[in-house]
Amino acid sequence: MPSSLLYVSQIAPPSPLVAARRVAGLCKYLARLGYDITVLASDLSGAGEIEGARVVRTHDLITSPLNWRRGHFAALSGSSSATYAPPSRLESVVVPDLALATWVPFALPRALRLASGRQFDCVLTSSPPQSAHLIGRALRTRGIPWVAELRDGWTFEPHHVPWPTKLQRGLDGRLERRLLSRTDGLVAVTKPIADDLSRRLGREVVVITNGYDPEEEASGDGAAGRLDPDRHSLVYTGRISAGRSTPGPLLEGFRELRRTAPQAAERLELVFAGPLTAAETDELEAPDLAGSVKLLGPLGRDAVLTLQRQAGSLLVITEGSLRRSVATGKLFEYLAAGRPILVLGEETEAARIVAETGTGIATSASDSGRIASALRELVERAPDLGSATIAQYSYAVLAENLAEVIDRAGRR
Repeated sequence: MPSSLLYVSQIAPPSPLVAARRVAGLCKYLARLGYDITVLASDLSGAGEIEGARVVRTHDLITSPLNWRRGHFAALSGSSSATYAPPSRLESVVVPDLALATWVPFALPRALRLASGRQFDCVLTSSPPQSAHLIGRALRTRGIPWVAELRDGWTFEPHHVPWPTKLQRGLDGRLERRLLSRTDGLVAVTKPIADDLSRRLGREVVVITNGYDPEEEASGDGAAGRLDPDRHSLVYTGRISAGRSTPGPLLEGFRELRRTAPQAAERLELVFAGPLTAAETDELEAPDLAGSVKLLGPLGRDAVLTLQRQAGSLLVITEGSLRRSVATGKLFEYLAAGRPILVLGEETEAARIVAETGTGIATSASDSGRIASALRELVERAPDLGSATIAQYSYAVLAENLAEVIDRAGRR
């Protein structure tokens, strides 16, 4: 039965980050199912409306003038053309995450005031940051059913670098178990994350992946002239190191292709659209790659979608076996674009989804020889797209799945 939902997510539209697009997609289609939605977010995502929801934005110290690294977030989100920096060292200090100090002190009191002013039938908290789940726990003590959503693993294959001390690791693990064991519903974006939580907590965990909006279209002219019509354009859109990945193995694979199949290499261009770190820029602008690697910088949403649809093929870079649970948000945009997908990381959830849908190929995330072979295959014999449907990754379908979780939580 449709109900009143408080959706707590630090990142929300109009931010271009994947977390914000998930909020946008789920809110849009949950509202069409009859849900009355309030989104509680941080002001670091900017200002603006969200289709299907009312929005409450709280202060976040990340945007404060006291934060000398606030330009890093602007570059990371693509609102600045500057290169972005590696994560702050403070991220290896505060358990479970920096938002415990920067956002939760503002968001928690606001959530409690919202709950005292109206009756929510359910609260949905989305992580990262994991500290957002403290808000769900606080509202549950007031009798509001609570669903926790994990877009990355918490202690399982975490997005952040490993905690440097045993004390921190122990505290993080206890906090994860204490909070997630007390929810009325658990959601994970990939099956490996769900399986791990289910095994360790003895709880049912529902997989609701990231997805694509079937109504989102590109005008078709936002990327005009950016790709070489006489070459096969392998396109990557988004941030690389934000997912703890690196372009290094791909570039070594391309160099190997030059040595072993120079004609195939000549027919290939590697195109990157999105914010980069200074180190990534240096790697991609290496003199020996001139003319083969094209950096487009941050692009608007329409240009990104158009670029994806005009590409010869689309690229997903992962850490391979180090984080098997990864299925990046861009993967689902790629599925909607209808172009062949190359996944570097054949052990990952992204590779499994591409195989399941018959939409591309996967290879090693680190072996330059195998990467070179995959690049040659793309140029000489682009993989045929399978006939399997991708409709299950539409936010219209995913919202229906989430609605079932919310309704069950309300009945518990």
